[in-house]
Amino acid sequence: MDAFGTSGPPVLKRARRLGFVSATGILVVGIFYVAVIALWLVVEGTPREPIGDPYLAVMEVLTILSALALLGLVIALWFLADSTRRVPALAALAIGSLAAGLTMAVHFVQLSAVRQLWRAGRAADYRLVWPSPLFAVEYFVWDVLVGLTMVAVALALALAGGAGRGHARRAFLIGGVLCLAGVSGPLSGRMVLQNIAVAGYAVVFPIAAALAARVFRAAVPALEAADAES
Repeated sequence: MDAFGTSGPPVLKRARRLGFVSATGILVVGIFYVAVIALWLVVEGTPREPIGDPYLAVMEVLTILSALALLGLVIALWFLADSTRRVPALAALAIGSLAAGLTMAVHFVQLSAVRQLWRAGRAADYRLVWPSPLFAVEYFVWDVLVGLTMVAVALALALAGGAGRGHARRAFLIGGVLCLAGVSGPLSGRMVLQNIAVAGYAVVFPIAAALAARVFRAAVPALEAADAES
């Protein structure tokens, strides 16, 4: 197996493009997510209630987009991993796909059935308020599954021709460890500990994605050279 895996350069260039677009998407969605929270705080002053619509609806749509971007990232990484990185790349693909599917399901249910039940007076609240089964699934996704995915990405991120891999790998590893540590909040009921995970997926994850986008972009000349040789 060569440095680009078993697929030919055209397939790899498309995978590289998917990785770059997905990583950039994670960064952009992260920025918009923080902007929505900031706007809510500015408008509401000192909020006394959990965040609600329209801010929550926008955040849930952004979360779905972030999950799609995560899925694109792990798919691209699996295609591009060399023979020494195939196992962590496969782990990232499997766990990341599960994480994306679960969080999209949670927010689809929230945006559709839960809100309709609430409007009909058959649900006490449409917001994700702890403790609740749906919120527990969401914490499982972003604390455990996304944390494990980020660790696996860190182990798999060794793209041929990609500069800055060390910075991206360290960022993914730090973010993954923070997410995993934050699960102590839901497990213990001391939700202040959940903020550790929030730092991992809301702050470090977009930064890691930005660094990964640079890696994908820097590897383009290597792909073009390989395509020319073939």
